[in-house]
Amino acid sequence: MVRVTVELSAFSHSTELEERVRVALLNAVPAELRQRLSQRVSAQRVEGYYGNVVTVLKVSASGSTGLEILRYILCSMDRTDLELLLATASSRIEERRARLHLRLSKQDLYLGRVRLYEGGDVVKVVASFEGLRGVELVDYIREVARSCGS
Repeated sequence: MVRVTVELSAFSHSTELEERVRVALLNAVPAELRQRLSQRVSAQRVEGYYGNVVTVLKVSASGSTGLEILRYILCSMDRTDLELLLATASSRIEERRARLHLRLSKQDLYLGRVRLYEGGDVVKVVASFEGLRGVELVDYIREVARSCGS
């Protein structure tokens, strides 16, 4: 049995409203889980490179909830993003630690859309998989993606 843990994180810069970043972060999880997970979002204030205040927001979930979040993210992507993810899955995997790294557009998440994004203004998603390695992990991600729409 595979155990999935998903950690979501985002930076809220001093020019942003923290509540909007929190909304974007939580829009990466299924609607029925948002209220419960909103109670678990941690906020840590740190100093940015130029001395500015940055708030790091994080939330994580494991087990069936982690798998549900991963499935929601994959199934909410448009076909182009999902195909891109599957084509580049091996380069997004940290094999030694069995982790998948995704970067989602924070702006699109705030608007309710799940989009891959390689820029700086992102919600980072790190999905860890206990019990899988390498090719097995890529195959598992493909299997979860194939379950979309069913």
